[in-house]
Amino acid sequence: MGKWIPKIMKITVARIRSNVRYNKPLQTVLDSFFENYVRWMQDNPQHEYDTYNLSFNGLRPMRTPETIKWADVIVIPSDSEFRYHGDLQMNPKDLAKSQQHIQSILPYIKNKHIIVWRSDRGDTEQLYREETFQNTHIKSYTEIDETDFSGNIHGMKYHFITQAFSQSLFQQPKTVTFGYWGKMKKGCDRGKILRKIYRDPHISNVFVGGFPSGIERQSAWIKDWHKLYPLLEPCKFTLCFNWKDNTATTARYPEALALGMIPFVWQNYDINNTYNIEPEQRITDFDDLKDKITLLNNDYSFEFWRKKIFNNYKKVLLSPDQYYTEFSKRMCNALS
Repeated sequence: MGKWIPKIMKITVARIRSNVRYNKPLQTVLDSFFENYVRWMQDNPQHEYDTYNLSFNGLRPMRTPETIKWADVIVIPSDSEFRYHGDLQMNPKDLAKSQQHIQSILPYIKNKHIIVWRSDRGDTEQLYREETFQNTHIKSYTEIDETDFSGNIHGMKYHFITQAFSQSLFQQPKTVTFGYWGKMKKGCDRGKILRKIYRDPHISNVFVGGFPSGIERQSAWIKDWHKLYPLLEPCKFTLCFNWKDNTATTARYPEALALGMIPFVWQNYDINNTYNIEPEQRITDFDDLKDKITLLNNDYSFEFWRKKIFNNYKKVLLSPDQYYTEFSKRMCNALS
């Protein structure tokens, strides 16, 4: 547990874009952060807490500018702020409405301490300072990044999935070759490579999320893992991409391992190899991926490599208590 901060701080956790009603894990993208924060609030009763466009009590989240004004510290859970800037990746009407909400809170952002829980490479300090906050003066800016934690803070998702589905894990036959879940990012190869996977008649597939034209998905994006899990559990393989930063890791890798998949990785993903990735997992192009799928697409080879890859990741995967200890240290340091 992190050190005790004697000064009483007024802390508001703010979802400045889409709202979140946080009840339990596996219902939202940033559950690894939220679950640790709920525990941290309980362990730090010396502070005062509130929310903006977010709830922890089951009630409908409310946009309350007064809770931004009230706070000393604004905590921003961040997973897709970049989509609101640059080349539009959303409906212009939705963007305009979201920007109106930003304008209503900007006067109260001034001179605040900002803590960003970062879960996307596109959500940078520069983006927040110059675009989101429009150069409004803030007192301090601190990031707690998903990659600050051994095995990524979203190693928590491995624990969430294996605990929630402990009775059914590995019970369903692996009848689908490839599964992919998520949304597209511009300026990288994933759209092109996923389209080739989809079109190959020898690679059965499940796609859940947002994809380029030419890919027929089984479903739009599903945040609730209790609905997503049955679609993905039959899949054998997936492919992990990072974006903007070759040192980065993502949640897809531990999610795939929890589902009993083999996660391949695209080219220089996790170039520092913090996940203990085997060279055989690295994919250079579509033909390389297809060759490796063909090689491992028998029961013996698949199970041998699935266990080997999981055992490698297990060396860096923390327990839930260890993730909480690291999270607590970073929160307390950010406040100090």
